[in-house]
Amino acid sequence: MSNGYGFGGEEIKQESSWRYPLGIFMATLVLCAIFLYYYVGPSVEDFSGNTPSPAITEEQVRVEIGGMIFSPQANYTVYPRARRGGARDEVVLYALWPTMNGYSPAQRREFIENEPDTRRIDIVISKRSSAFTEEQRIERLYLPETIDSRGVRTPYQLTKFTFKEQRANVPTNGYSNTELFVGADESERAAAIFCFKEVEEVRSPDCWREYEYNDTVEVSYRFKRPYLPEWRALDAAVQQFVARLDESGARRE
Repeated sequence: MSNGYGFGGEEIKQESSWRYPLGIFMATLVLCAIFLYYYVGPSVEDFSGNTPSPAITEEQVRVEIGGMIFSPQANYTVYPRARRGGARDEVVLYALWPTMNGYSPAQRREFIENEPDTRRIDIVISKRSSAFTEEQRIERLYLPETIDSRGVRTPYQLTKFTFKEQRANVPTNGYSNTELFVGADESERAAAIFCFKEVEEVRSPDCWREYEYNDTVEVSYRFKRPYLPEWRALDAAVQQFVARLDESGARRE
């Protein structure tokens, strides 16, 4: 920038020719950086470890839930936060049926895509939230909401129950889009398997079970409905998998 004098002796300041282009360039650079960060940069969820992200390492992670220690390998964990270890309300894991393997790049599609017949089992170990046992929930909460408490026998050691349909101006029981299958697991304990109905709008219906592991911990798992006929073996595999992770050995009897 240079100075001069005009009429009346007033000082005239001459701006450098590169000042405005440089300012425009810097503003554009900042806007581009903001744009890229917004679309491809890590989010708050990423920083907190709440975005699903597969891991290939088999290093064990010690997680405390309900006063108990579970040690899954990192390639079984869904969220990065679980790989930090420590006290948690829950840990979300996944494994492939029937081998119960953890994540590997060769099986990425099975783990990442939500295909109707994916062999992925989603497993959640969490602090126990219900005072009722699974058998009590079946008798007190589920069966009173079904159309016929006798149910219908199926070929795969389960009795199928249909819930009352939701009607206008009638509060829903929360089960109207599901079916209940009741049986006994390999330990001869009552098991309640819920499945979403097979309808056109639901591309990939799930089934799930929730059971109490002990007084402080419960386990729930979810799998695709095509594997319902194999539920007993699948259920046993999940229970054995969780028991192997338990360092305290305080599994239910």
